Amino acid sequence: MNVGRKYKIESDALNIMVSLKKTTKKTKKEYWISIAYFSSVKNALKYMVDLEVNETGLKELKEVARKQEELYRLIEGLKTPQETLRAT
Repeated sequence: MNVGRKYKIESDALNIMVSLKKTTKKTKKEYWISIAYFSSVKNALKYMVDLEVNETGLKELKEVARKQEELYRLIEGLKTPQETLRAT
């Protein structure tokens, strides 16, 4: 699942991976590298929230903390496929 232009979330039998899109300097060919591994999609999404906040360069600490908490609450409210199946 692509998340924005430069990140995606993938999975294998053991992990959820966050990958970053890179481009070769010579050929300008795009490729993906895994930058973090998680046991759940929710943890991967929380990691991505932290990445994005750190990259924005936001200076106001209260605003950064408020936005992170807002996004964390949104992520915690997500249902996993197993939870969705149990509800039906």
